[in-house]
Order: sequence, then structure tokens, then C-alpha cells
Amino acid sequence: MRKTAGITLLLAGAAITALTPDSVWGQVAYLGCFAGIVVAAWAAVRRPGPRRPWALIACAVTSWLAGDVTTVILQLAGRSPSVGLQDVFWLAGYPLMGAAILGMVRRRAPRQSRAALQDGLTLTTAAGLAAWQFFIEPELHGGGPTFSLVVGALYPTGDLVLFAAVVYLALSPGRNGVPSLLLIAGNALSLVLDTLLTVLSDELPGQDGDRFNGALLIANALIVASVLRRDRDQLLLPASDEKPRLHPARLMFLGLAMLTGPILAVGRETGRIEERVLMLTATAVTVGFCLARFTQAVHEQGRAQDRLTYLADHDSLTGLVNRRVLNERLARDFRPRDDLALLYLDLDGFKAVNDEHGHAAGDAVLVEVARRIRAEVRDGDLAARLGGDEFAVLCQDLDPADAGELAERLRRAVSEPILGAGATLHVGASIGMAAAAGCAHGDELLSRADAAMFKIKREVLAAATLPL
Repeated sequence: MRKTAGITLLLAGAAITALTPDSVWGQVAYLGCFAGIVVAAWAAVRRPGPRRPWALIACAVTSWLAGDVTTVILQLAGRSPSVGLQDVFWLAGYPLMGAAILGMVRRRAPRQSRAALQDGLTLTTAAGLAAWQFFIEPELHGGGPTFSLVVGALYPTGDLVLFAAVVYLALSPGRNGVPSLLLIAGNALSLVLDTLLTVLSDELPGQDGDRFNGALLIANALIVASVLRRDRDQLLLPASDEKPRLHPARLMFLGLAMLTGPILAVGRETGRIEERVLMLTATAVTVGFCLARFTQAVHEQGRAQDRLTYLADHDSLTGLVNRRVLNERLARDFRPRDDLALLYLDLDGFKAVNDEHGHAAGDAVLVEVARRIRAEVRDGDLAARLGGDEFAVLCQDLDPADAGELAERLRRAVSEPILGAGATLHVGASIGMAAAAGCAHGDELLSRADAAMFKIKREVLAAATLPL
């Protein structure tokens, strides 16, 4: 209910601000809604958990509000300086917001953000070239006191800092859920509005820029909404160790960044328009071919990486995961409970198959046993080949009785005759079972299952006629 009321008041305030920017009601609506946004931001900062990034965001929006309040106070006092205390507050918000976003990236990708940093610097450099040519340089060469010119040039510079931080966040590894989307959208809208205000102030001097304050309210509300969400801490969660892939859209933006310099350089040249268009076209085609080849190389490298990852995680003969993957899963998912079970399988009679029919027959037996294990286990169970003729199955959410039934099904399946190497081959299976309850860690669970398997194998040895 409070959420709906807050959104309704915000939209109403933004509409009043946009429709009547110079009226008392427009000013009151704008400052009142902005103050409410700031209060909500500081209230959210007090919630349990990490506070530094959210406090920096609250400081940034507070600084921007302080600039607006200072402007109103100066207007009421009959003073409207081109440069004053309000600029200090407005400009201070940019590094505060940038520091908040950069701090988030350092938390979520402390060792995986190098690629995002490189791509972000590339895009920021391209944006900086455009900002210099269209905004900063004209501002520095405009008329007026030098101090006023420098302060005016600091605004597009602040936008550039904010652009770099937002791009860095968007390209960095980690989960991009609703909080990150709100934060990126709010800052992106703010950057677009700042750019429009700069363009309109140059091209349309009579345009009333205060009409954009309603949209600025929406932008700041989106930013603070990311702080208010209960799942905001996902912005700070470390990214997974999985290697990020280079998305084609990322290559497209990098290609546009590569074209920025030539486009700006050719645009400033004098000469026939046909020659400049031809030069730009040739540059664009060259960059396009380079990016296409680079994309192909990246995809080929990705496929090779997938193959190497598969070979590192799987047994090359049977296709089951190997002992390393089983150990990693045990370390990650182990909990001392009854419904986590490990079955340890050792084949009976496998040595006789190798000795009598050769290693090709032995390989055929291992492949068929692996296929039968996969057919009997559930989708969520992990079947692994530990080496030689030993296998294991890790089962979650399976009580001891059901685990015993699975072990019996596996024993019967493995004992069925196997056709291979031109002969009918026979093996059996000794299957030990252990539950995680009472174990201190995954290694102990594996040791208990191994011991249970050897106990059963000794019983089989005592009664079996099948050589082992």
C-alpha cells in the first residue's frame, strides 16, 4: 500500500513539475518529491548488511537536492549567480555516485573485472572524444569569466565520470537482476537528460530547462529504488568463477567506439562532402571486417575452451564426471543429513574380462556399465567414474531406504550380460552405501562408502566363484 502511494505521489509530482515548472506549485512539487526520495534513501541505508555503497548513493542524491534547494534560496533572495554554491553541490554528486558504483563492481568481481574495465575505458574514451568536441571545448571557448567557463566544462566531465561507472557496472561479471537494472536505468536517464539540457541550452536558448526536472525526479527515484529493494545486496555478491563470454552486442559497441575518432576527425575537415563520406564508409567497412573476424576467433576460442573444460571434468572413456568433480560437489553441497547418500561401486570379475578378452573388451564393459548407471539414477544425481573399475553416485534428497533400493537396481543392472569384443561378458558389482548424517565432511562420507563397499566385496569373495 505504501509503495503504491509513494509511486502515485512521485508520478503526480513529476507531472506537476513538468507542466508548471516556474510556478510555486511546480517548485514545491519538485522539491517535496525530491526530499521524499532522499529521506527514503537514508532510511534504506540503515538496514542490516553492507552500508557503504548505499550511503554513497544517498550522499549523491542529497548533494543534488542541496544544489536545487540552494538555487531556490538564492532566487528568493533576488540573486541568480551563474556560478555559486549550488554548483559545488551539483558537481559533488557525480564522484559520489561514481564511487558507489565502482565500489559495487569491486565487491562483485574483485578478480574478474579486467575485461570489463578495458571495454569500459574504450567506450568512455570514445564518449570523451565526443564530449570534448561537442560540449567541453565549446564551453571553454565561450564568452564569459574564465572561472564560469571552467565550471561549465566540469558538468560534461562529471557526466563522463558517471558514464564510465555505469558502463563498468553493466559490463562487469555478476548477476544483473532488478536492482542493477534500476540503478543503470536511473543513471542512464540522468545522463540523457543532462545531454539534452546541454544541447537545448546551446541550440534553443529560449527553451525552459526546468521542464526536465520532472524526468530528473523519475531518474533519481529509479536510482534510489535500487537501494530500497530487499534483494539489493545481489549487486554486491561475488560473480561465479565461470569465464564470461564476449557477447556480439559488446563487440558492436566496441566497433562504434573505434569509429568515433575517424568520424569526429572527418567531420571537422574541410573539403567535398563526397570525399568525407567515402572516407567514413571505407573506415566503417574496414572496422566491420575486423570485428567479424575477431568475433569468429572469439567463438572458436569459446568452443575450444568448452571442449577443454569438458575434458577436464569428464572421464574420456565413459563420459561420466571424474573424481575431481565429485570431490568439488561434495565440498560444495555436503550437509550432515540423512537424505544425502553416496553409493560406491566396484566391479566384480572385471580383471578376468581384461585377462581373458583383452583391454578392448574391458573398455566395452566400462562404457556399458556407465550407460546402465546413467539409466538408473535420477536427473539430479551425480554419477562419476573414480578410476579403474570404480564408480560412485551422489544422491541428494534421497532417504536411506530409497538409496538402498537404488543400490539394488544398480547391482542387478550391472550384472546383466554385456555383449562386447565378440563375446558375452559377465561382471558383477559390490556397492557400498553411506549417508551424510554423522559425517564431518565430504571426504569422510566418501571414506565410509568406500569401507562399506569393501565389506560387501569381502562377503562376495567368500562366497563367489567369479574371479576378481
